Amino acid sequence: MESEVIIYHDETGGAGEERLNGHVLLFVPVRVRIEEKGGLFGPNSYQIDSQRELFTRLEEVRDEFQAHHKFHFREIGGQSWTKYNEAEKQWVKIGVDALRRGHSRGTIFAYPLHCKLGVIFFESPPLKSLELYGGGLRKEKELRFNETLLRMLLKGAVHYLYNENHKVKILKIVTDGEPNHRKLSEDRILWRLIEEELSGKLRSYVEIKLDTEIVHLPSDHKKHEEGSEEYVHATMLQLADMLLGSVRHVCFKRIKVSSSKPKIGGKVENKKSVIGYPVKEMLDKRKRGRNFRYSSHYRSFTISKAFIRDSEWKFQRVITRETQIMPDASQVTLLNFSNDERGKLKA
Repeated sequence: MESEVIIYHDETGGAGEERLNGHVLLFVPVRVRIEEKGGLFGPNSYQIDSQRELFTRLEEVRDEFQAHHKFHFREIGGQSWTKYNEAEKQWVKIGVDALRRGHSRGTIFAYPLHCKLGVIFFESPPLKSLELYGGGLRKEKELRFNETLLRMLLKGAVHYLYNENHKVKILKIVTDGEPNHRKLSEDRILWRLIEEELSGKLRSYVEIKLDTEIVHLPSDHKKHEEGSEEYVHATMLQLADMLLGSVRHVCFKRIKVSSSKPKIGGKVENKKSVIGYPVKEMLDKRKRGRNFRYSSHYRSFTISKAFIRDSEWKFQRVITRETQIMPDASQVTLLNFSNDERGKLKA
């Protein structure tokens, strides 16, 4: 199997008591090539356009609930459950289902779309760490620090979420919004990984095309022509936002996450808890221990925290709030970082 993917990137800040920053990468295949061996007439090969399938379902929900606003998790509020909130919950359920790698009961899509999700949370860099980064101005140093974390997430996610039986080819990264004082650096994020690929340091099942680019795009779909490529990208960026917001809420908020099914017009104590519940269900599958490997969501997502201690990168797996973040970073890292990334801090 091979997935040709477009990666959708978004950021967050101020998560939890530590006020963590975060990156999310949503891997959406535009083509999944599958070859099933055996059978009476030999191997059976076919393709799936996961992006089209996912986009079509999200648009159906928009139309069903007349929810043509920009979906943004942070802006969800109030206590009266509206048709827009129902649409937002349906979007999160669709996103979780799109991450499946296998069949299971009660699924939305007729077959797995093989989307993937990578999230990394990290502390704001101390001034001492920023001194390792060039650029002169503090805002440039901070941006280079963020780019380093993004590159680490990208590499760790593709190494963990894919394998020799499911190869990945990265076509493009689309990031939410206009650049700050400059665009994200393709050299710092992509070309360093391409150099590793050419030198054999990147896993053999990962390919980054030489013309892969990072595109900055406003995530408000209303700013783009309906049905255009940009409109589709904006929709996927909104989905990435909803999944990231849900992860952040169920992992860092001291609020009971609810599985209730409120009626439109009914009172809801915390809407975000209801909307984010499908993500909590997915993340909690990891509590099955070794049996998690039999889940349809096994190796379809990774949620980690990165931090600096004694000038070295440390990593922890982030789990849902009631059990906090596990304390022993050495045993819970889900991202397959190389030895140099685990070691001394570098730009």
